[in-house]
Amino acid sequence: MKNFQLRQLNGSLGRKDYETVEKLADMPMSRRLLGEYTCDLYKLRALYLAQDITRFEEMLQHMIAATYKNPADKKSFLEQYFHTFLLKENKRYVDWLLEAIRQTGDEKLIRYTEQAYEVVINKRSDLIETMDAQIDAKQYYGFRLGVILYMIARQYEYLGDEENAGINYRSAKVCFPPKAIYIPAIRESLKRLGQPEDIQEGMRAQARRR
Repeated sequence: MKNFQLRQLNGSLGRKDYETVEKLADMPMSRRLLGEYTCDLYKLRALYLAQDITRFEEMLQHMIAATYKNPADKKSFLEQYFHTFLLKENKRYVDWLLEAIRQTGDEKLIRYTEQAYEVVINKRSDLIETMDAQIDAKQYYGFRLGVILYMIARQYEYLGDEENAGINYRSAKVCFPPKAIYIPAIRESLKRLGQPEDIQEGMRAQARRR
C-alpha cells in the first residue's frame, strides 16, 4: 500500500496533475502510511510547480514551523530548500529558512549555511581562507563540502580569478550526485568562464596556459 501511494504521487507529479498530488497528500491513508513529513513534501512540491505562490508560501511556512517525528527530516528539508532558493537568489525564502536553520542548534550546519548566504546574497569575497581552513580541518563531507567548494569558486569569480574559480567549481562537481541542484549551476558557471567540466581536461587547459 505504501509503494502504491508513492507511485500514485510520483505519477501525478510526472503528469503535472498537481491537484491530484494535493488530494493524495492530504488523504488520511496517505498520511498514515507515508507520514506527515513525506506528504507535506509532496504537497509543497506540487504547489511550487503549479506556481500557486500564495499557497506555496503558506505551506513553506507551515513546514518551517512544523515538528516532525524524525528531527533529521526537518533538518534535511530546511537544508535542501535553503540551497534550492539560494541558487535562485530568492532572499525572501532564504531568510525564512536560514532563521529556522539557526534554531536547530546544529553549529556545523549553521556555520556553512550562513557563509553560503554571505557569498551568494551579500556577494562577499573575503571568506576564502576561512572556508579553505574548514576543508583542511575535514569538518565537512559530501554535499556540504561541495557547497563550500562552490562558494569558494564564486568568490574567486567575484575577484576575477577565473583559474582558481574553475578549479574549485570542478572540485565541487565531484562532491555532488549527478542530479544534485548544484550541478546545473556549476555547469553554467564553467560555461560562462569558457572552461571544461572534467578535472583532467581542466588540468590540461591550465598547463597549456602556462
